[in-house]
Amino acid sequence: MKQKTIPGGADGARLASTIGLCRRAGRLGCGVECVLDALKAGRAALVLLSSDPSDRSRSVVTEKCRRAGVPLLPLAMTKEALGAACGIPSVSAAAVTDPGFARAIAALAGAQ
Repeated sequence: MKQKTIPGGADGARLASTIGLCRRAGRLGCGVECVLDALKAGRAALVLLSSDPSDRSRSVVTEKCRRAGVPLLPLAMTKEALGAACGIPSVSAAAVTDPGFARAIAALAGAQ
């Protein structure tokens, strides 16, 4: 599983904008429980992880992504920054359920 950290600056702003668009399109599940549900149902195309999740959240999400064969993308965004991109106060993980958005987010991250 390829992992890359997202830089800040203009690329970070474009990434946050794309995450917000994905959320508004209804193709982003925010929160660890939503991520686990999407992984279990086979809907997740990409999982985003903030830079500061709890140790338990990090290990559970990492292991479930590994088992499901879904790429995990650690971000250089705090829970608050990822939450702001999602339109909520704070979120440590999010699941992208649309393959097109997943490709766009991975491309912005330089992960392809």
